[in-house]
Amino acid sequence: MRRLHLFCDFDGTITQHDTLVYLATRLGAGPDYVRHGGEEIRAGRMSLREAIAAEIRTVRLPFAEVARILRQEIPLDPGFVALAEWSRDRSIPLTILSAGFHEIIELFVPQADFPWVEVIANRVEPDPVAGWQCHFRDPGPDVIVNRKHLRDAQEAGAYCRFVGDGLSDREAAETADRVFAKHSLAEYCRERAIPFHEYAPLEEVRTFLAEESAAPPLKGVSSP
Repeated sequence: MRRLHLFCDFDGTITQHDTLVYLATRLGAGPDYVRHGGEEIRAGRMSLREAIAAEIRTVRLPFAEVARILRQEIPLDPGFVALAEWSRDRSIPLTILSAGFHEIIELFVPQADFPWVEVIANRVEPDPVAGWQCHFRDPGPDVIVNRKHLRDAQEAGAYCRFVGDGLSDREAAETADRVFAKHSLAEYCRERAIPFHEYAPLEEVRTFLAEESAAPPLKGVSSP
């Protein structure tokens, strides 16, 4: 029986709004700049990594001020704490796998409060003159190499489930043993015939996993 390892996106999944989009549109260059970046990505003239770095460079506010605004304006999905505690109580590894930044995630999921939650994300260095600078965790053109981190867990014997919602989650959806998806990730899974369970709030994910783990396995079939 393979042990379960739960991977979860952060922006738009654990939070109800994308903090990177909020930073660029509300505290950086504005919605037109972000819209243009999206057009460049779709046209193949810019990678998501390049777009995020360019957008984040337009933020020049002190981190403390940004932290205050984000905490005030960006709500957590109300089901996250219950999902995290469910994983802790069952010794199920929970990894936040994000194209965003440790510094932002820590505002919402502080390590002191969630010591059992692993975070794999990028770093950001606030610079009031040159703009905030991105330091990406993984080499290459991708924002984060989701596929590698999932495969590392699978090679260690884990049955990986991934929860996500957007563009940066596609590699993870292609690699995970099972996917929970919403928004554009759900559309992507439909287009690519990737089996997935559609959810809205994270409470639906916790309920599904809890019911699945409580159900007896089918005869001749081992459950993860």
